[in-house]
Amino acid sequence: MMLMELTAENILREVTGYVNKEVSYIDALVHYAHKHDVEIELIGDIIRRSAVLKSKVREDAERFNLLEDKTTQLPL
Repeated sequence: MMLMELTAENILREVTGYVNKEVSYIDALVHYAHKHDVEIELIGDIIRRSAVLKSKVREDAERFNLLEDKTTQLPL
């Protein structure tokens, strides 16, 4: 297995290929962590520092009602 630099850009590039109607960004990130033998806490740290990844995870969390302070959004 080729060792890849652990950056938000590299993670986003790979997990975007996994995401579809059945696979969320959250699931794809967990899969990425397992596939590359990376602690999920480290992935969480990278997500917190990346506006793009944080936004994608937040969208998933809102869609699955995982947030307590859900903001009201108009349907598109």
